[in-house]
Amino acid sequence: MKKLFTLIICFTIFSFTIVSAQQTKNPYAGNQQAIKEGAEIFKKNCEACHGPGGKGDICPDLTKKNKKYGNSDSDLFATISKGRPGGMPNWDTSLGTDRIWKVVTYIRSIEK
Repeated sequence: MKKLFTLIICFTIFSFTIVSAQQTKNPYAGNQQAIKEGAEIFKKNCEACHGPGGKGDICPDLTKKNKKYGNSDSDLFATISKGRPGGMPNWDTSLGTDRIWKVVTYIRSIEK
């Protein structure tokens, strides 16, 4: 019974590690089709605050490489997914993981 319990614990930890790793690596990095799709998602959901082309309006300019909450793809994903204090809402339930990664890919394509 103890071995079974240990095996279940190890499997659970392994499963969480895999899911966590999937959340930190952009599966669409550099993918041109994802950039197009991300641009459309951005236009419909983000442009009202971040302005056309992400150049900033009410909210920060996303064309700048240095972001307030970190510069990695996983940092951008976390910001979009979970939101940030002061106005950035969470988009995890309305966009979902796949579409958020496409937005991250689009943002990378507009950085200067």
